[in-house]
Amino acid sequence: MPDIRNLDDLAEYAHQQVARIQRMQEDLADQYGTGESPRGYVRARTGPGGALQELRIDPGALRLSAEDVAAEVTAAIGAAQREYADRANEIITPVLAAAPSKDSLDDLDAGMRRLDGLMDDLDRLARRRGLDG
Repeated sequence: MPDIRNLDDLAEYAHQQVARIQRMQEDLADQYGTGESPRGYVRARTGPGGALQELRIDPGALRLSAEDVAAEVTAAIGAAQREYADRANEIITPVLAAAPSKDSLDDLDAGMRRLDGLMDDLDRLARRRGLDG
C-alpha cells in the first residue's frame, strides 16, 4: 500500500484500486470456457457465472441412451465451466494478489460493494471539504 498522508492520497489510492477492479471485471466479462464431452458428441461454451452460451450436440449422439446423452452434456458443460474458472483465476490472481477459492466469489462481490461505499464516502468528504475549504 502506498504512503497515504492525507485525504487526497487516500482518494487517489481508492480511485486506482477501483480502476484496477473495473478492468478486471471487464476482462472477466470477455472470457469464456469451452469443453467437450468424453466421447466427443457434445461441445459447450460457457461465460461468466458458468452461464451456458452455446451447446452443440453431434447427430451421432442420437444413438445413445437418454442417460448417456445427459452425461455427455453434463461433462461438456462442466469442462467448459472449469476452463472459464481457470481463465478467471489467471485474471483475478494478480489483482487480488491471491487466487480466490471457489467460496470467495461472494466475498469479491461484498468487497466491491464495500469499495463502492468507500468511494461514495470519499466523494461526500471531498464535496464537504470543498464547501468548508
